[in-house]
Parts: sequence; structure tokens; C-alpha cells
Amino acid sequence: MRRKLKAIVSIILAAAMLFGMAGCQNTDQADNNASSGGTDSDDSAASDGKTIEFWNFFTGPDGENMNQMIQDFNSTNPAYKINNVTMAGGDMYQKIPTVVNSGKGVPDLCIVDVARIPMFEAQGLLEPMDYVLENKPEIKKENYRDAVWNTGTIDGTQYSIPLDMGVTGLLYNKNLVEKYAPNVLDDNVVTIDEIMEIIPEAKKDGIVTIPVSFFTYEMALSLAAQKGGYMFGEDELIPTTNTTQFKDAYQTLLDIQEAGGGSEDGDDNLQLFINNMSIFCHTGVWDYNALKQAEDLEWGMTNTIAYSADKVVNYSNSNQFVLFKSSERTDEKMEVIADFLDFVRENTMEWARSGQVPASRSADGEKEFQEMPGFFYVSSPEIEGTIAFKSYKYGGIVDDAFFETHMEAIWGRMSVDDMLAQVQKQAEDNIAQQQ
Repeated sequence: MRRKLKAIVSIILAAAMLFGMAGCQNTDQADNNASSGGTDSDDSAASDGKTIEFWNFFTGPDGENMNQMIQDFNSTNPAYKINNVTMAGGDMYQKIPTVVNSGKGVPDLCIVDVARIPMFEAQGLLEPMDYVLENKPEIKKENYRDAVWNTGTIDGTQYSIPLDMGVTGLLYNKNLVEKYAPNVLDDNVVTIDEIMEIIPEAKKDGIVTIPVSFFTYEMALSLAAQKGGYMFGEDELIPTTNTTQFKDAYQTLLDIQEAGGGSEDGDDNLQLFINNMSIFCHTGVWDYNALKQAEDLEWGMTNTIAYSADKVVNYSNSNQFVLFKSSERTDEKMEVIADFLDFVRENTMEWARSGQVPASRSADGEKEFQEMPGFFYVSSPEIEGTIAFKSYKYGGIVDDAFFETHMEAIWGRMSVDDMLAQVQKQAEDNIAQQQ
């Protein structure tokens, strides 16, 4: 059955790749043929060159939601129209230092991953959000979720305005939970001990308890944090990954795998879940649109797996608006940019429809949002307080070091000790090159 599923998934992935190749443009084409966000060639503002160039990497289904917000804003007839320029994230990050340092072709507004902000600020590439905060009094910490707002604050200065929180958490199949683990979600936490108890019966029926091969990293970060282990110490300069806490975390995930509770190398874990072959699946809230289209699937979302119910940590990403340094960004443009950011804050329900948890609190009282799985993570101050971010200056370097090696330990091709030692050394060496 598993082999058959793999074959089906391979066909689907191949088709998706062909579709993606047909629909994608290279970076230069993206600049020339960017989605206009409702700006037509006969529009007077656009024809006069009065546009705000907005770079982002929303090339998937979430791009439709962003484009809708841009169209809605442009329909208010601002002095400058928002020109929606989408490109692959890797291409965008490669271009940013070049254009900022040259001073030519710098985007007026840009979306970046929260983990990039500390390094961009340290490199002197970012402008503070002072103009926005001074001219839009409702764009303030009190109207956003505290934890995500704080990720853009560096030495008391605000360098970003958050769009969302891309929380990763635990999907659960309601029917399979009822069959193999009734009452396990009474406290909204699935513990490691409970997972180990579920595995034997589920394994007999060919059911995966929890795949640990796709979001292994986020689960490991969470488990390490539950025991006080983090990527960096207080100085945020030297990684602290080759530690007892990270060893325990990865050993825990390896134990699940060796007990028969995990997936196989090459399996698509979300497809396993969608096909009712997995009880749980750790993933991001952004998979909402794919999941809601699945047939014969009753599902929900809850906290990341934990050692105990009082030690929950839900790791999250965040897309954030930033201003890269540019001599071409006039006060008139800044006025429209501030208006647009305030418009997004007020109309964030459209972004919630992409599956993300909005950073702005403006949609919290809307029934539509309250019925979405992502609302769980902000449904109470206690649950919202479990959300953590990787907003370290060199966090991306540590991420890369883990991604290159950590699955070798999960598949048993490298010991946990050797893997963590290699991650630590690679991260230290790469950080040293930045200093």
C-alpha cells in the first residue's frame, strides 16, 4: 500500500513540477511582467510611472490573496498604485544586496522572512519604519500580536511591520484519533509518551502515527526549547546546537522512527495525512487551502508534540514588510506605503484566507477566522504565549547547517552525536566568515 502511494505521489509531484515550470518566470521576466495588482496599462497613475514597486515571494496560492488585497487598495485611487512583483524567494534574496548597494532598482516595499531581518539590519540595508509609525497611529504594537511585533524591534527601533505568523503545529485526523487514541486531545497536547503508546496498534494496521521526515527540524527545535535549549545563547554569536537538549530532541524523534511510528524516506507526509494513512502530521497553517479541498478527511490542528502539557512551544515563521535603503523613495511614496500597510492591517481577513495567522488583531472577532484552524494558536493568551520565532542574526546559517545533515540521523545513516557535532562546526565556520 505504501509503495503504491509513493508511486501516486511521484506522478503528482512530476505533474506539479511541469505545471510549475510552465507557470514560472525567471527573475528578469518577473520584473518586466510582474502581476500588476489591478494596475492596467491605461491607468493614468501607472502610465505616468507612479507606482510603488512591491517585491514578494508569494508565488503560490497565497499570492492570490495578496493580489486581492492589492487590487482592493488600488481601487481606492491612491496617488501611487501598488505594483505586485513576485519572484522565487531565493532569487529575491540574491538580488536584494546587489540592488541596495548599487542604489538602482531598489524595491519601494518588500516582504522578507523574519529570520532575515537581524542580518539585513546588521548589514546596514534597512530603513527604520519611523515614517509609518509617526503617520499611522494605529500601526502600533497594541494592534498586533506582541511576539511577532517584537521580532522587528532591534535596539528600540522598529525595522519591520509584520504581516503574519506562519505557525507550525500538529494536524490530527479526527477519525483515526478516535480509533487509536481516544481522549488524547482533551488537553490539546499530544505528549511523547502518548505517541509511543499509540504506535504499536497503528503500526499493525499500516497506519503511520506521526511522520518525522518533513518538519523534523521544527519539532526538534520545539522539543529542545521545552528543555531550555535554543540555537544561540544570549550573545547570539556562537551557536548552541551541540548540546544535551538538542541531543535529547533528536533522539526522541529517532526513537519514534525506530519504534515504527514515522514515515519512510521519500514519503510525502502531507499526502499520507490527506489519504487517511497518518494519525498526526506536523506542518504549517499555510497548508489550510490544500487540506480543506481533501475529500473524506476530518481534521483539526493543535499544539506541537511535547514532553508534557505544560512545556508546549509552537515554532513560527513570519512574513514582514520592510523598507530597504533607497534614495528614490520619496515622501509622497512613503505616504502611500503607509496607507497601504494600514489598509493591510485593517483588511487582514483576506490574508487569513490564505491559511496564515494574521499578525494584526483586526480579524480576531470575525466568525470566518474563528472557524479556521489557525485561530487556535491565538484563541487565548496562554496558547498565543507558546509561539516562538527564530529571529537571530545568524539563524539562517544554523538553519542551513541543520538542513544539510540532520535527516541523516533520522534515517540512521549518522549518529545523533556526529550529526550535531557537524552542524555546530559548519555553523560556527560559516558565521566566522560573516564577521
